[in-house]
Amino acid sequence: GVPHRAVSRLVLGTDFAHFGPEEVWLQLAPISFDASTLEVWGALLHGAKLVVYPAGTPSLEELGRKLESSGVTSLWLTAALFEQMQARQPKALASVRQLLAGGDALPVSRVKERLAAGGTLINGYGPTENTTFSSTYRMEKPEEVGASVSIGRPVRNTVAYVLDGGMRPVPVGVPGELYVGGDGLAVGYVGRPELTAERFVPSPYGEGERLYRTGDVVRWLRSGALEFLGRADTQVKVRGYRIELGEVEAALAQHSGVNEA
Repeated sequence: GVPHRAVSRLVLGTDFAHFGPEEVWLQLAPISFDASTLEVWGALLHGAKLVVYPAGTPSLEELGRKLESSGVTSLWLTAALFEQMQARQPKALASVRQLLAGGDALPVSRVKERLAAGGTLINGYGPTENTTFSSTYRMEKPEEVGASVSIGRPVRNTVAYVLDGGMRPVPVGVPGELYVGGDGLAVGYVGRPELTAERFVPSPYGEGERLYRTGDVVRWLRSGALEFLGRADTQVKVRGYRIELGEVEAALAQHSGVNEA
């Protein structure tokens, strides 16, 4: 359950990307995917142009032609689609001035290719429960990328804590679980109070405030940015979708020919 203020906080008064009437955004994400929130309201709340891609899954070539023919200036892609477009349609992608990508760890080699060609890339990290982006890392030069791509700093009106098992802050450089909160926080899971109580927890650092337990293991860098290290559980991502491996195991175990999964 995402309130209107969470959407406003994502695209109004923020500085991780440029929003303005001169921008041309492509609405590529399915409307049920939280990235569509950024595309639709990032454009319409600033009087920008929103190009709605026709229903269906485009090929890389079709998407490339659409970017160039519509003069798209701002685009959001999943990490997997960014990797494919950078490899197969670099010319079309280069025509997009402002590129945002995320949903999974970005491939370092493709990121450096994009930056070496003179384009801007913004790594957007965040669970749907905190409305699309919790932190971002804006890159304009290849040397801004290390062995991995940082997930950056919290966006405006957002708080982020790296905590140990007792919900105590860990020092710089020490891994811990990432907790996020602020105006982007969802009300909870609709019709699922038990899961809401498990994942949306009272904040020890603000009276009445709540934090979302992301389950992601990160660490603070000395620069003040965050580095993603992995998961605290067995959840994985496939093309940007969360997959609980325990659910896969349970389904396999139901088969009569499977003794153990």
